[in-house]
Amino acid sequence: MSALAKPTDAASIRGLQRQPPLPTPFLAPFMVLLGLVCCAVFGAAVGCAHLAVSPRWNQAALQQVTPAGWSAADGLPSRAEIVAGQLVIHADFPLAEQHRIVRELESLRTDVSQQLGLPISDEPVHLYLFENKDRYDTFAARQFPGFPMRRAFFVETDTTLSVFAVWQDRIAEDLRHETTHGYVHAVAPAIPLWLDEGVAEFFELPRSQQGVHAAHIAHLSGRLLEGTWRPDIDRMEALASAGELSQDHYAEAWCWTHWLLCTTPQRQRLLQDYLADVRRDVQAAPLSARLRYAEGSATDLSATLRAHLETLAPPDDQ
Repeated sequence: MSALAKPTDAASIRGLQRQPPLPTPFLAPFMVLLGLVCCAVFGAAVGCAHLAVSPRWNQAALQQVTPAGWSAADGLPSRAEIVAGQLVIHADFPLAEQHRIVRELESLRTDVSQQLGLPISDEPVHLYLFENKDRYDTFAARQFPGFPMRRAFFVETDTTLSVFAVWQDRIAEDLRHETTHGYVHAVAPAIPLWLDEGVAEFFELPRSQQGVHAAHIAHLSGRLLEGTWRPDIDRMEALASAGELSQDHYAEAWCWTHWLLCTTPQRQRLLQDYLADVRRDVQAAPLSARLRYAEGSATDLSATLRAHLETLAPPDDQ
């Protein structure tokens, strides 16, 4: 059963200057910046379904994004600064260097690298942490006019990787998700939209959950029972704008990612090899073609993913 739906609270703006231009250009005086809104975090109780359809980004507003970054003069946190591996954390409140969230985010870098087979980058990922929601909202509204308010979001320009977040009860979940985007984009900026979100959904969970996203399992299981959803990796690969993404897409992206990373070493290696190829050539053969070759042309990938989902669902949901 579906609970009352509500919009997602975290999002990502993917500035695609590093990638081949998409067919929706808009030229700012200082740069060409293509953007997508990637709404990200659900984290709801098991059984709750969240409407995650993201309003399309006001593309004209992207022209106002400053490519050189932001400063305290723009209203950014500057009271405390912590360097933790690749992260540069700016907070407007006292934050201990050994805070558990800081240490967790630092170790997340290794987890992402090892599981995805990606190298570790030294490109800084800046985390700006606001203690006061009103101050955070004011900054976001001024710097990103027209962008829907979220608890956290990731911004990539041609020179910077940044996460902006307000400190609240779900900050750990939000930062794991958005920081994952930063770690991945530092070395693989051309990662496809659906896989980018699937990976972030996987790593937003505490390590103890081993990537098992209970909210997504409940949502997809319910949709299967209703007969209103069918896994389709080709449909996922065709997604070009985050404005197209619904909760079904986010949940399915997580499910494909979990299946690839957590079922067999061969599937994990296939994903790692794909990401390595994408780093070298954005026109690399799609993941779907590689899966069909590896699994056998007669294999029904949709049925395989459904079977995987059923192994994860609690008995009452099967």
